Amino acid sequence: MENVTRDAFDVQYGLFKETVDHLLYPNPRSRLVHEQHLLYFRFLGILLGKAMYEGIKVALPFATFFLSKLKQKSTTLNDLFSLDPVSYEHLLQLKRYEGKLLDLELRFVTTNNENADQSEELLPGGRGMRVTDHNVTTYIHLIANHRLNYQIRSQSTHFLRGFQQLIPKEWIDMFNEHEVQFLISGSPKSLDIDDLRSNTNYAGGYHEGHQVIDMFWEVLASFSSYDQNKFLRFAIGCSRGPFRGFRHVVPKFSILRDCYLGMDEHIDRSPTSVTCLNQLKLPPYATLVNQITTVH
Repeated sequence: MENVTRDAFDVQYGLFKETVDHLLYPNPRSRLVHEQHLLYFRFLGILLGKAMYEGIKVALPFATFFLSKLKQKSTTLNDLFSLDPVSYEHLLQLKRYEGKLLDLELRFVTTNNENADQSEELLPGGRGMRVTDHNVTTYIHLIANHRLNYQIRSQSTHFLRGFQQLIPKEWIDMFNEHEVQFLISGSPKSLDIDDLRSNTNYAGGYHEGHQVIDMFWEVLASFSSYDQNKFLRFAIGCSRGPFRGFRHVVPKFSILRDCYLGMDEHIDRSPTSVTCLNQLKLPPYATLVNQITTVH
């Protein structure tokens, strides 16, 4: 059942999407993928509820704002960060904007969910309402509500109906979102180092089998799960791998030999990273001890 459940939630089927941290949530455009998408969401809710009821752990990392919907809790602006950190920061900047908001010519509209060339009103008459210093807070919260709730309301409602056929609300209310995730998938998984290693490119003289590279993988394997996740966030900008494995990381994770002025000896600098390229710049450490003390 674990494999069936994992496969059913695979993002390649178009019912679910991943956040930037590779956490699952309903695809707002699922209707364009499957005509009977709401029936599928109800079935997936039943499937997850059955797994939880039977105590079967499935490696399905859900976004916190979606887990809140299993508890029928409302989500807020702060939850938007987990879905879209860029939009979240833009909204905060808008709130702190020191100029005249009227000059920005913003209206109470947002991009249409199914047609990016069209807009839809955030409230009745929104196309005729300009964002001002007095109503900007309302605008910000309406945008967050649209992204977190309105866009996926039908999908979430049908998923919840299926889920509650096996897991009553009073049961799930005993736990917070993080505890619900634990009930679904158990303890957080350690980094799949074999998968990451088999999907890594090398540059600058490094290659599979290079002494420094072998030491690097040995050091990473010695880390705790917590430190492995910290390393992953440092290297590629997120603390967990993609739901379907590191072969889906774009661009591919790479390790580049980092030498200062071409000097290889007595290097004790820490590694650096370029997260937008998923690139780790690793100095050619001479010993395993050097790697442990600088990579950790």
